[in-house]
Amino acid sequence: MPKRDIDKERVRISVAPPPNSALKQVDDVFILITQAFCPNGHSLISTDSDLFDGQPGVKVYLECGSESGYVVLSPFHGDASKKGKLDWPDGTRVKVCCPECREPLPKMASCRCPGDGDLVKLFLTPSLTDSHVLAMCNVWGCRRSHTINNWQIISEYLDGQIED
Repeated sequence: MPKRDIDKERVRISVAPPPNSALKQVDDVFILITQAFCPNGHSLISTDSDLFDGQPGVKVYLECGSESGYVVLSPFHGDASKKGKLDWPDGTRVKVCCPECREPLPKMASCRCPGDGDLVKLFLTPSLTDSHVLAMCNVWGCRRSHTINNWQIISEYLDGQIED
């Protein structure tokens, strides 16, 4: 996320998530997403058998042209693993939606990837506030993302450094 897109009034950088968070630190290394919601409050955590190291993934509905369907993303922040039958060439911009209501996930900021994507928000609490979000790029193959919890940047995964 470019520095100019950071809300410097509210967002701070933190080492670990607070104890009552939707994020869990595993083995002092991994950040695990334990709950996520669409703008209408539907859970995005997969209830199917799509597990990543024994943990349920984050299920989204993707659309691009005439192709659409479900993809389950790894709940481990920074892990690009996904399960589903869809596949596009890297750099393809997709529409990321809730798998239940098909509401598009809202834009948080622009992504500086070559695909000119947007970072879209997955809310980490049922209160659906911007103080608790996972932001991920809507360009297939882009791995830029970050988590904000209680206005603190807990985890980032960027190709390169944050730039001005």
